[in-house]
Amino acid sequence: MSTKQLITGLIALLFVCLLPVLASAQDNMGKSMSVTGCLKQGTDTGGYYIMGDDGKMYELWGKNLGVHLNHKVTVTGMQTTPSASMEKKREAMEKQEAGNATVVDMKVTNLKMVSESCP
Repeated sequence: MSTKQLITGLIALLFVCLLPVLASAQDNMGKSMSVTGCLKQGTDTGGYYIMGDDGKMYELWGKNLGVHLNHKVTVTGMQTTPSASMEKKREAMEKQEAGNATVVDMKVTNLKMVSESCP
């Protein structure tokens, strides 16, 4: 076996070994999404949420969201997974805000105001 074949084989092996790690890292980055609804103040300081048309509550994190409080907005961002300690800390507040709805944590990257009032 030549040195070139050995190096090519090692590179291929390294790629195959790292593929699951790269896929996992991409999953942890979150999924891009958009949701439209009435922006409400959460019980958490600096926390906001939207009840989506899909019946889910979107817990929002981002800058300058309070400017659009009680406005109908469309937010775009990434689904996030908070640390276990952060989730435990917020669990009671989320249940109070969401009721029986599924809660999705979202880091907002863009906000567009749809209307200055909510229906």
